[in-house]
Order: sequence, then structure tokens, then C-alpha cells
Amino acid sequence: QNFVHRPARPEVEAPSMPTHEETQQAIESFAGAESKAMNEVLMSAIQEIARTGIVSYNWASLVHLLVFQLKNILEDSSEQFPVIPTPGLAGEATYQESCNRLYSILAQFHGPPFTVQRLCELLLSPHRHHKTKLKLLAAVDKLLSVTTIVSEHEVCDSNFVAQDNQVADTPMEDSSENPPSQDGEGSKMEGTDGTIKEGDDKGTSEETKMSDD
Repeated sequence: QNFVHRPARPEVEAPSMPTHEETQQAIESFAGAESKAMNEVLMSAIQEIARTGIVSYNWASLVHLLVFQLKNILEDSSEQFPVIPTPGLAGEATYQESCNRLYSILAQFHGPPFTVQRLCELLLSPHRHHKTKLKLLAAVDKLLSVTTIVSEHEVCDSNFVAQDNQVADTPMEDSSENPPSQDGEGSKMEGTDGTIKEGDDKGTSEETKMSDD
């Protein structure tokens, strides 16, 4: 048999991932630039936070990137998800008015909100769970309706209650105490012969029946 010699295919090197320092520098440059544009390095920072829940970049610069991407997803118009003149959220006249308020809220956080991981997930896949622009807007509004922030390098909690991030301390009931009877009847007791005896109004039981064995 004749074998055809085929030259080995040249190995294609996988693109190297940017270092943390390179990503931080890219974020700093983005924050200070007048004309802003998203790129793979900047997007990798959002992906990292969505994956790990850890913010390892300077928040003062990172927040500019998050606001920019939030504008992209809320104001991006496509045939499937068009931006049309429509009322905004409750108390706001237009969709754009609601958007502007959310941009301002995000920009005013002096640290990462504890919902930042879920926010980054939305920034990457905005229409995965929200099929209309208004539903997406409402989801972002809920994520930013918090006051708790986390420190840099601290793991964020993606499982949260957005309506109120302050959990009230409620005293636990003592399960060892029997609740009072609502119908005024005494407690029922089982006699030695298996019969059920009714207690009187004072809670005392009737005399148990004894066997004559």
C-alpha cells in the first residue's frame, strides 16, 4: 500500500488570557477615555465577576465600565428587542427616563453592590430570562434597589432578596410550649386501657381507668 505523507498541521496557540494587571490597566484607560468602546479584555472583567462573584478591580474605574455596558443592553435596538417609545417604570414618564435614573444609581455606588454578580450576569446575557426591554429594565431596577456593598475581593451573594436587603431579626417561638386551646376544651389523654379521656376546663384530666388484673 502506498502511504501519502501529509505534513503535520502547525499548532495553533490559544490566545493568551490578559493578566490581572493588564485588565486593570485597560479598565483604568477606559474610565479616563472620552470615546469609549468595549473590547475582549474589558468584557473578560465582567465575565470574571459573573463567574466568581469577586470584584478584584478598582471599583472607581470599574463602575464606568458597568454603566457603559448597561447603556448598551438597555438602549440597544434590534428587530427582536426593539426600543420603542413606551412608558417607563412606575412614576416615570418614559423608558429613557427610567434608564437615566438607573445609570445614575449605579454610578453613585461607592463600592460594589452585593448584587454585582447577578448584575454582571445580566450584562452578559440580558435576554436570557427577560424577553422584553421593559422586563429587563425592571430586573435591573430590582438589582440596584439595594444599599449594602461588599469590599473588593469579597465574595458577593448572588442569592438575594432584592425587595429588602435588611433581614429583620424575629424571635423564634419555643416549640416546647403547647399553644393554648382555641375552643376552650381541655387536653385529651389516653388511659391505660387505650380509651381517650377528656380533660376538664381547668386542664386537669379525668381519673384514669385501672384494670383489675
